[in-house]
Amino acid sequence: MFRISTRLAILLKDIVIKIPLECKGMLQGINEKIIWKKYKDVAPLAELKFEFLGIIIQKRYKHVDFIPMEEVDRIKAIISEFQFENGDLWNYENWGVDEEGNYILLDYGNSEYVASLYKR
Repeated sequence: MFRISTRLAILLKDIVIKIPLECKGMLQGINEKIIWKKYKDVAPLAELKFEFLGIIIQKRYKHVDFIPMEEVDRIKAIISEFQFENGDLWNYENWGVDEEGNYILLDYGNSEYVASLYKR
């Protein structure tokens, strides 16, 4: 299965490969590596297996049809880089659940700068 926005996401059985299609997508991949390194032990983030030049390989999780706002508020409280208004953390398509049913943020490459690029 494929998904396309600023990155082409190739969904395989156990992994997701995200390939940037434009500058915003590359910046998102680089941001995901930065956020992963900084918060992997304290925030519910999709496991990052590899990053190079914005290309990402992550563990694949089961998608959800709804994300409680409490989960969005919780991750924003943990990750200071998410303290901006134009993010897409509320989008349930950016979330999944792990084997225990815990919500996991799948797409965490956005930043205030990257979000500002969408206004142009």
